[in-house]
Amino acid sequence: MAERKKVLITHEKTGRYYDIFQDDIMEDLRAHADVVENDLGRPFTTAELAERARDCDAIITSWGAPKIDLSVVKSAPKLRIIAHAAGSVKNIIDESVWDAGIVVTNAASVMGVYVGEFALLAALALLRSLPKYTFGARPEMWEGLPCDGWETLIGKRVGLIGLGQTARGFIRFLQPFQCDLVGYDPYIAPEKAEALGVKLVSLEELLTTSKVISLHAPITEETKGMLGTREFKMICDGAVFINTARGILVDHDALYEELKTGRFKALLDVTVPEPLPQDHPLRTLPNVVITPHVAGPTVDGRRDMFRCVVDDLKLFWAGKSPKNVVTKEMLRTMA
Repeated sequence: MAERKKVLITHEKTGRYYDIFQDDIMEDLRAHADVVENDLGRPFTTAELAERARDCDAIITSWGAPKIDLSVVKSAPKLRIIAHAAGSVKNIIDESVWDAGIVVTNAASVMGVYVGEFALLAALALLRSLPKYTFGARPEMWEGLPCDGWETLIGKRVGLIGLGQTARGFIRFLQPFQCDLVGYDPYIAPEKAEALGVKLVSLEELLTTSKVISLHAPITEETKGMLGTREFKMICDGAVFINTARGILVDHDALYEELKTGRFKALLDVTVPEPLPQDHPLRTLPNVVITPHVAGPTVDGRRDMFRCVVDDLKLFWAGKSPKNVVTKEMLRTMA
């Protein structure tokens, strides 16, 4: 009889824990493994994680996980897989963990679905100018049709900067709108973009011809500050700019200078810093919507991240390949 597996969950039992690690999925996990949970009421330190993981076969992490480095791997001779019930693993798992032969998975495919849904919401809301009716339509707005900034998404050109998981989630939701999809991503092969229904173009062509521009690029040395004065001046009048990626990719001063002209609209779910100071000039513009980094899984959707990693653990323990493996080579071009 095979020895029963043992899994350590690093997330403390507070806050978002109860949205992610829900009972029915936990019951499924417990049917396959003994589960050890964080009972400290706070995140583990790396040293505490190393101590708790000594006899574990797997570790499940999520938001707020401690750094996992070679000290954790060396302390846990049975450890074979780390499953991250969230998106990015870049700042959590040290590259030495991959070098030690540990399999790493994440739930970025789940994150992509919900970020894609949010990007669709943003595109529709800004094309229809819904923010200006936030507090209700004033009496004068009933005089004739409110055509100013009242446009459809159907048939429009949508430009996707970066074609990773979140962009693919957006593409999924754009299908009924018959949009012309173009993308800029120097790391993807043209045939893979074509399979997504996206034509690869230069960044300049994307910015100058797209009605909706949605930023999905990861943080790399090449992408930090990739959109500045030159790029924002290229955006055509009446366009919509959406950032659900990271604030560091954008020069916010340059964005403000162009947005204050009123030429186009923007929704920023991410900024630098987060949150923006209350007196930041971007907060004063009527053509800007700022949301508090909420494009990812909804409260009711967070459980899907746990479902994703449990399914991958079950595949791994059955001798099959998990569906959401993150390789060391992928780190350079992923969020």
